[in-house]
Amino acid sequence: MLRAAPEAVYDYLTRPARWREWHHSSLGTEAHAEASLPAGAEFREQIRSVGIRKQLHWRVQVAEPAKRWEAAATMDDGSTVQLQYAFAALPEGTRFTRRLTYTLKPWSLRLLNATVGWAKVRIESRQALRSLQRHFER
Repeated sequence: MLRAAPEAVYDYLTRPARWREWHHSSLGTEAHAEASLPAGAEFREQIRSVGIRKQLHWRVQVAEPAKRWEAAATMDDGSTVQLQYAFAALPEGTRFTRRLTYTLKPWSLRLLNATVGWAKVRIESRQALRSLQRHFER
């Protein structure tokens, strides 16, 4: 649960340039990603996850203010990422649901993911969500 109205949470989370403020895997995006991005918008993001640096090419697929936002990314190696955000009003704030799925193409990344990578990504995601909660408690 995030202690802010769904409109405020949506506005903040759909500005990819702000992701680095709460998710340490995000190293930054292009400047135009400072705006809340609508469906069809594209941007690039630099990440470091499981110790590996990658560039993601994102395209926003769904943008329903205060309800849901979805984007898909590709990487140069053919790997893909799907990100879904859902927002629901609660009396004390917003129930925020984040779903991240990914498919890795290089066999070396699939092997890393199968051994320790998936656990590390889960840890990174939990840390990011705790940071996000702290942001909305201020």
